[in-house]
Amino acid sequence: MSDQYLTGKFAPVLEERSDDHPLEVTGAIPPDLDGVLLRNGPNPAVPPDAGGYDWLEGDGMLHQITLGGGVARGYRNRWVRTRKLATELGTPPPTGPGEPIDGPCNSNVLRHGGTTLALCGSGFPLAVSPTLERTRIHDFDGMLASPMTAHPKVDPISGELVFFGVDPFGPPFLRSHVADRSGMLASSEEIDLPRAVLMHDFGVTATRTIFLDLPVVFDLGLAGQGRSLPYRWSPDEGARVGVLPRQGTGADIRWYSIDPAYVFHVLNAHDDGDAVVLDVVRYDAAFDSAPDGSLASSAPFLTRWTIDPSAGRVREERLDDRPVEFPRIDDTVACHPHRYGYCTLLRSGPLSPGTAGLIKYDFLRGGSECFDPGEHRSVGEPVFVRAADGRAEDEGWILSIVHDAARDASDLVILDATSFGGPPVATVHLPARVPCGFHGSWIPSTS
Repeated sequence: MSDQYLTGKFAPVLEERSDDHPLEVTGAIPPDLDGVLLRNGPNPAVPPDAGGYDWLEGDGMLHQITLGGGVARGYRNRWVRTRKLATELGTPPPTGPGEPIDGPCNSNVLRHGGTTLALCGSGFPLAVSPTLERTRIHDFDGMLASPMTAHPKVDPISGELVFFGVDPFGPPFLRSHVADRSGMLASSEEIDLPRAVLMHDFGVTATRTIFLDLPVVFDLGLAGQGRSLPYRWSPDEGARVGVLPRQGTGADIRWYSIDPAYVFHVLNAHDDGDAVVLDVVRYDAAFDSAPDGSLASSAPFLTRWTIDPSAGRVREERLDDRPVEFPRIDDTVACHPHRYGYCTLLRSGPLSPGTAGLIKYDFLRGGSECFDPGEHRSVGEPVFVRAADGRAEDEGWILSIVHDAARDASDLVILDATSFGGPPVATVHLPARVPCGFHGSWIPSTS
């Protein structure tokens, strides 16, 4: 990776803050935003050697912004105390059982079944205390046998948490899991894969789970060389998507071949009669030695894959010619048909140092709107929060952490999703810089 991920808006912060006092706000925070925005991302606690830093492997750091009563009540940040990091910092390690792989827990954070989980895909999740200061290994009461994806899906109807885990040292290389509404692991299925691949995300509909067996392949030789991300692009091994009934067994999965490609993130999936619609951010290739040190040499585009079981094939349609990443929807329609989607609009490559703004797609009418954050400002992932009285799918707020290079600090920008291209309804001026990171969640105070 390039050292660009150690400078500017990516540069790690080395201070844990507890700014538990009202923050400066421009505009008016909607009073129904009562809870916290949690954001996870890489932030190495020990400055790495020049030229040897993989952005995806930096220690996780959680950033928490608390809103309520029309006030920004405070900001705090804490490193995610994995066993490895706790040893380096000399702080108490996470409680709970040992895990087979100690991942950095730097990719995502969500709350399910009353537990806040920090996730990364290469290890067990960590349950995080409300103050963010304590962690415990969360292995679902000993039932989890391999890492957990950073992108589980919550079915808004059943309340189930659907997720998977890839074990690079299997077989089985892939396991599919479902936890019930309370957070108890209800089922696990082994899925037959011929080798370990980097399966970062997947799709879930009301009735089916869709796995992405794409040609970014685990390389034991690279692992032996000490590479933190020992994967390589191997298009000759083919690419396919697998459809598994939600109530089925591993033997029920059906695979469909596609052209070689890679997907870090899925916008959403839903049933369309017998077919499955899967909206993804598609790369032509990844882990193929991009000259700028990023993870892919090709730009990512929003793409629709329609899986037709009767024809035994996948139809592909590019939805936009502008490069995008970090796709989100209104989570209350997850696993079901969606009208709107939200992404970061990129200036160039997949993990390029600059973002051009945010984009809202209307998949029913075919249009889009863009939000321009302004000069020297760069946006993060858009998180949608349905308004308390919202009825239409886009009646709510978009929350995005924006880096302001002019003051080398960050803001929380709140947009009205129904007037997406207009000025923010509120901008919370944070007392520190939030390094460019990955994913987060809105957690209502009632959850």
